[in-house]
Amino acid sequence: MSIEEKQRISIRDTFREKGTDGPPLLHGSDVPAKVNSVIVTCKELRSAPKDFKSIAILDFTKPVYGCEAWAVNKTSIKLLLERFGLTDEDEISDLSHKMAGKKITLGIAMANNPKTGKMVRTLFPI
Repeated sequence: MSIEEKQRISIRDTFREKGTDGPPLLHGSDVPAKVNSVIVTCKELRSAPKDFKSIAILDFTKPVYGCEAWAVNKTSIKLLLERFGLTDEDEISDLSHKMAGKKITLGIAMANNPKTGKMVRTLFPI
């Protein structure tokens, strides 16, 4: 095998390396406009890949609107910590253990997307 062939990395491998090869993530825009909330069952909460701005990824036990997980931002993590009686001193694995198998209702609201400056539908635990 030539050096050039050894240095070739597929896009799939690049995604894996960058941490973007995970399951499809649920966004507010995936939920029909007339729906105000969605119930998901937590399979696992895990730390988000390094290139994510979100803190964690919540994997679902079964797909919701064709998506298998949700990227949990800092504000939503704080709400989940409070709901499950934990603090920011605890670890993601502690919260994951408490959430495993539990149903979580995600509300949908309009929020400013800092990347685009536009108002978008966003998800948050209620």
